[in-house]
Amino acid sequence: MLVVADLAANLRFYEELLGLRRVMAWDGGAILSLAPGRSLELRAAKPGAAGEGLSSGELMLGIAVADVDAAHDALAAAGVPIARKLKDNPWGDRSFAVADPNGIRVWVYQITDPILARDLGI
Repeated sequence: MLVVADLAANLRFYEELLGLRRVMAWDGGAILSLAPGRSLELRAAKPGAAGEGLSSGELMLGIAVADVDAAHDALAAAGVPIARKLKDNPWGDRSFAVADPNGIRVWVYQITDPILARDLGI
């Protein structure tokens, strides 16, 4: 769960830019589907609660996608600053990073190693 200062900006980022699907919403929050059985809950911070909880440097989020190059290009075209350029990694994925509206680093990746994909059930 992320408690956020600007719920609308976060919903736009995670739904429209990263493609997560909203499965439930209420006044002040929403649950987005990451994958079967996996979700991300966003809740609006209560007035006066700014600055409480984790700092953006203590939390990162990883999202696996089917086509990391297309995700990279779509985010860049939408004006989202790329925090770490698209790169093939020796551990078997291709990834890049952006920051969400809270400054939390979001790693977007695609598993490229077939053995790793098999072991992860992808």
